Amino acid sequence: MLKYYNELLYFAQKLIGNKDEARDLIQETYSRAIAIKEKINIANERAYLYKIAKNLAIKESLEKQKLERVAFEEQIHFQASEHPEELLIQEEQEVAFMSIVNDLPARAKEAFILHTVDGYTRKEIARMMAITPNAVEKLIKRATITIEEELAKRGF
Repeated sequence: MLKYYNELLYFAQKLIGNKDEARDLIQETYSRAIAIKEKINIANERAYLYKIAKNLAIKESLEKQKLERVAFEEQIHFQASEHPEELLIQEEQEVAFMSIVNDLPARAKEAFILHTVDGYTRKEIARMMAITPNAVEKLIKRATITIEEELAKRGF
């Protein structure tokens, strides 16, 4: 898999525009690919590495946009907010959500995070977890229902 390093680095650098960030992205790409390779057989390593790198670049870009938007909104919110208790409620919701996600059964948690956070499709998750796409769908659905029920119990 290392034979693709230079071309992946070039690809990531074109996507991101920063060589140091591209190196970090490719390091994460290889880390994920190696972890997944231990679980499943990857038929086309080159294509799989490109897919991971592209997904990570997209995720990083979205996170940057979100952080920029949040920073901008917080700046406006702090200037105009008459209700700082709303910020506390939102923070409590986020803490409750993360607590619930962390308490999910391992397989449901893995499928939920791979889908909602990492952006993998149900088919990709099925391959990674060595289960059917239907089973992945059920795990994600159960996780979502559990999260919704637990948030409702906590008053959110």
